[in-house]
Amino acid sequence: MSGAGQGAVAALVVSHDGARWLPVVIDGLRAQTRAPDRVVCVDTGSRDEGPDLLEAAFGAVRSAPAGTSYPEAVRLGLEEVGDAEWLWLLHDDSTPAPDALAQLLAAAEAHPEADLLGPKLREWPSLRRLLEVGVTISGTGRRETGLERGEYDQGQHDDVRRVLAVNSAGMLVRREVFEALGGFDDHLPVFGNDLDLGWRAAAAGHTTLVVPQAVVFHAEAAHRGVRRTPLTGRHTHFQERRAALFTLLANSPTRALPFQAVRLTLGTVLRALGFLLVRSPGEALDELAALVSLRPRTILRARRRRQDGADVRPLLAPWWLPYRHGLDVVGGVVAAAGNQAADVAERRRIAAAERDPESFAARRTVEEDDVLEADSGWVARFLSNPVAVVLALVVLVSVVGARAAFGPVTGGALSPAPEGVGDWWRLHLESWHPLGAGTAVPAPPYLLPMALLGTLLGGSATAAVSALLLLAVPVSLWGAWRLLRLIGRLVSPRGLPRWLLLWGAVVYALVPATSGAWGQGRLGVVAAVAVLPWLAHAAVGFADPEPDRRWRAAWRSEPSRSR
Repeated sequence: MSGAGQGAVAALVVSHDGARWLPVVIDGLRAQTRAPDRVVCVDTGSRDEGPDLLEAAFGAVRSAPAGTSYPEAVRLGLEEVGDAEWLWLLHDDSTPAPDALAQLLAAAEAHPEADLLGPKLREWPSLRRLLEVGVTISGTGRRETGLERGEYDQGQHDDVRRVLAVNSAGMLVRREVFEALGGFDDHLPVFGNDLDLGWRAAAAGHTTLVVPQAVVFHAEAAHRGVRRTPLTGRHTHFQERRAALFTLLANSPTRALPFQAVRLTLGTVLRALGFLLVRSPGEALDELAALVSLRPRTILRARRRRQDGADVRPLLAPWWLPYRHGLDVVGGVVAAAGNQAADVAERRRIAAAERDPESFAARRTVEEDDVLEADSGWVARFLSNPVAVVLALVVLVSVVGARAAFGPVTGGALSPAPEGVGDWWRLHLESWHPLGAGTAVPAPPYLLPMALLGTLLGGSATAAVSALLLLAVPVSLWGAWRLLRLIGRLVSPRGLPRWLLLWGAVVYALVPATSGAWGQGRLGVVAAVAVLPWLAHAAVGFADPEPDRRWRAAWRSEPSRSR
């Protein structure tokens, strides 16, 4: 394996605690129909027998400290490859198919303009699921593969084509081009360095091809958290998000940089809020920490080292793709909520069956009959259900009775709403208010949710006030119905009679109007009455014997309590 010069290939394997995968990787390298002319191994402070395996298979192993980044490890390996024309990069958790290198070199010969070539990546150990067939990045920093989650390889993506980047696991790159580009960026120690290199190569006029006929199986140990290193630590999401933000800010065109910076900042805040809504505070903190960790000087220095030449926009993800992902997320959340509600209902049915088997069997028979009649027409079922009709009439009458809330509302304790929610945000954030001689009394607690509601309604404070007054009775009605139904099932397996649920829910829903709070414009009281049954319903979860459900109850209760 000493061959060098024109057409020679040096395989470079970087390893860190990879003994569990290395035997298969070594066998994969040895089984190549076109063997690499030289194999160079770099180990970064492994504590297992990985270095011994590599040394027994390929000879001397270049050692480096445990904190050595991937870009630095590749540079150390470059010092050992001689004058090979091609550099073939492999991870210690990526094993090539027997003809992988031969297919990459054949594509390089058929496309002499190509300077970087990458294989099709499949999941290891499943061997059939696709991971990547080329990769790009969206305007929000999402790594885009163009694949469905869990998609199986059936040859549907087997066209050789130009892409923005290919994964460093299996990347074949001309050595002179790699060195001319400065190799991988040191600011990307683990994740994202392949995207950054591909973007820089495209901007410099080089071509990157994906060659699906070449297959490499990748375990993605760092991404999946299977392996912890000093560089990834316990916060893999933080490292991946930081790499994505750095790649976008360092490579975006100069004219688009201000817009990109604002978009990524706002996007980070929204993503953090989204993680909080799905009870993932760790990922939310990682999002914010990734943004804060980027220093403007670091970004500017990185931009000065890059060439703002060829147009790479055709290789980037379409501008609309993040919005489609957002719709998919919303649909997933709705589906998950429905599944969770179905699971809760099923657990309650099982508990009812254990307490009163005969009553449960009779009720289950009625429910099955209802399912069989589901195709008979929902309109007929609705009109034949007196409870549903009464609830609908109550909602309709309440909206008609609150018609005065359409448009600007003022009077009583309700002052005129400001022109925009910016005044509310400022009032909430100020520690001192210019009222009379000045006061440090905090703003009303309901001001924050009102500002959030107005922001969602297009920045209109008037629309937020109108929405609260119009929806006060329907929201109170819905919340009271859910709470009373839950209390009834706790009291008796059969639950409370439906007429009693209807009476209690309607009476409670009319409290904002009959108490005078609605007519006097007391938003705090109206909002509190609407939120109270929802808060009580969530707090019941504290009595659940399972710790996970108690934590969920805490997350549901805290936002409601803050209102």
